Amino acid sequence: MKISSNEFYIYFLLLFFLIVHFKAFESTYIILKYDHETRLTKNYGFCERSSYGYIKYIEKKFKPKKNIKIVNDETHPSSDIFIHKPKTEYYDNYLILLNYNDQNSKINLSDFTILDKYKNCLYLKKND
Repeated sequence: MKISSNEFYIYFLLLFFLIVHFKAFESTYIILKYDHETRLTKNYGFCERSSYGYIKYIEKKFKPKKNIKIVNDETHPSSDIFIHKPKTEYYDNYLILLNYNDQNSKINLSDFTILDKYKNCLYLKKND
């Protein structure tokens, strides 16, 4: 099967359009330049939006054996998936509170001890 020169140019333009439209060069550059953790932190935020960076920071610093309940005071998809361990129960007395806003929060901080705080993200332990 021989491709005529007109078909070749059409295929070439189509391929070029797809490469430009899907930002193939930029995506390849970003994948090569930044590691996985950095890319996820840039997309999900450290202590804003879904707060991937803060959740991973807590996991590395405290090394929890069980799952920790995560509450986000802003409207974002659940961040539990970032450190969820399947077939493992949740701690009853630990909580990660993201994007805390004292004006409209569902969580009363006087019931907890603050174990770690960065801006408006908190790692809490329930008072006995």
